[in-house]
Amino acid sequence: MPTKYVGEVVEIVYMDKDGKLSQRRIEVHGIRGELVYSTCLTSGERRTFRRDRILACKPSPFRRREMEKNNRSITLHG
Repeated sequence: MPTKYVGEVVEIVYMDKDGKLSQRRIEVHGIRGELVYSTCLTSGERRTFRRDRILACKPSPFRRREMEKNNRSITLHG
């Protein structure tokens, strides 16, 4: 995963240590060595991924700000 994705939302295909594949949408906070520090946007949890287990990566048209805007509740005063 290129460092240009730091601060961006990307979609990845990830293989865990048991060989199980998953598709995830993450916000990349930093890359240090072989580790990618991020927040999983599905669970909202901080996650660390090994670069060698990321099988595919692409920029996401989805942005974190959009998620926050869509999750705001509307309060009507009246």
